[in-house]
Amino acid sequence: MRSPKAFMITIGVFYFLNLVALWPQLFAPLLPTMYPGVDLRQGEPVFQLLLDAWLAVGLGLAAVGAVLLWGARRPQHYLGVIPVVVMIELLFGVWDLYSGLVSYEALWMSIVTVVIHLLIIGWAIAVLRDTSPSVAA
Repeated sequence: MRSPKAFMITIGVFYFLNLVALWPQLFAPLLPTMYPGVDLRQGEPVFQLLLDAWLAVGLGLAAVGAVLLWGARRPQHYLGVIPVVVMIELLFGVWDLYSGLVSYEALWMSIVTVVIHLLIIGWAIAVLRDTSPSVAA
């Protein structure tokens, strides 16, 4: 399953699902599990600010997801978006490591998300390798 089209569709849909999962009304009840032992001040404006920040992450992922889904129609013309996915996953992977090791996020959640980032990065690299033109010796 190293085809660029399969990658673009799968990750595009996954990024849209992230937006749904990070929608404030759906995400708010999950935050206490994500940040155990932290007074999140639910019901106060600062809690809404936290939800809005996470929503911005979801909107950004959905924007890239839209490009991936659009590009899946002609994947050879949109291969340039795959390195963007790699960079997003590297950035969020570092963020998740930081959150689990230094911040207050539940360590198990950081580990799960880092594994997901690594799987996406590995798949993206495999797709890019399979689609690069061979260099004749």
